[in-house]
Amino acid sequence: MNSWWLLPLIALTLVFVWLWRREASARLHEERRARQLVQDLEADLSNRSAERDWLEAAATASFHLMMVIDRDLRVHYANESMQMHFGTIPEGATLIGYTRNLALEQLARETIESGTSEALERDISFDGPTYRARAVLLDQGVGMALTDISEFQRLSRARQHMVANLSHELRTPLTSLRLLTDTLRSPTGQNRKIARDLLAKIVGEVDTLEQIAGEMLDLAAIESGRQVVRLVPLLLKEVVAEPVARLADQAERGRVEFVVDISPQVQVLADKDQAARAIQNVLHNAVKFSPAGGQVRITASTERVENQVVLSIEDNGPGIHPDELERVFERFYRSDKARGTPGTGLGLSIAKHIMEAHGGHIWVENRPPPENGAIFHLVFKVP
Repeated sequence: MNSWWLLPLIALTLVFVWLWRREASARLHEERRARQLVQDLEADLSNRSAERDWLEAAATASFHLMMVIDRDLRVHYANESMQMHFGTIPEGATLIGYTRNLALEQLARETIESGTSEALERDISFDGPTYRARAVLLDQGVGMALTDISEFQRLSRARQHMVANLSHELRTPLTSLRLLTDTLRSPTGQNRKIARDLLAKIVGEVDTLEQIAGEMLDLAAIESGRQVVRLVPLLLKEVVAEPVARLADQAERGRVEFVVDISPQVQVLADKDQAARAIQNVLHNAVKFSPAGGQVRITASTERVENQVVLSIEDNGPGIHPDELERVFERFYRSDKARGTPGTGLGLSIAKHIMEAHGGHIWVENRPPPENGAIFHLVFKVP
């Protein structure tokens, strides 16, 4: 039988098989590409999710107030600090509706209209506190961060006041020194009694300058981080003896008596120089505000707190207004009663810093009525 008609059929079959295999190979290749693309997308989404989680964790841990708004000025995200300040975000909340601050909305609008990635900044007040607001344009909206600069502004104003006050504080003793030395060199100064009085006043003015210079040097050391505290076992009475001796002449001129009642066996962990400086700053204040004929009592107790010694310095001056009992330890702070006396407003702040560096603390209370005066307590650890 002739099978010539089978040849075209075989050829056609081979073509169909070839085409099928080619199409199957192409489909397999596309499937592989598709699977790879899906894997890449999943990896990218995973990375983006991890990155988002990291950013959200950083935003949650931040003290700054952070949020993201879209180009319609609707709030899409606010970190924990922002929500603690303004509350949870209502659904669909606008920026003005959420923050109730027109200046913040204006900053967001300006950022969107700028069309640039360069950050815009503005100082904005929220019912008292002032924040430095920073806005950055994103693809879908604006990212905003707010930093509370109220304390920075307070310190800046305090520094300006301190510089002005310091200039006055330096000018006053220097002017007095010039007048006293001129009088000492004049015929009037040849009288021995007058000369002794003039010399005592000169020493007093030098003491004032020394106190101011010491406080400024202490401040510089604290701010630079160069102040090192080395704690060793020390007899508290010996630590106290040094500042008492340094201020003895000043106390005598003011007719103020030091009374030290500390057991010679009481030990504390302290850096002798730094602890003496803290005690001296408190004693200096006590002497300055004590009236003529007054008394400054220095006592120590181990009964208040276990494993600690409380050094108490008590004067019979005018005391401290209840609203100022905490503020007297702020840097550059001077109470109304202190404004008529020499000083920079740094002494008690430095004493607080030193005591905290010792692992202790300092606080003040007024003497119970009808007594006048204040009692400062300095807490030291024991060996």
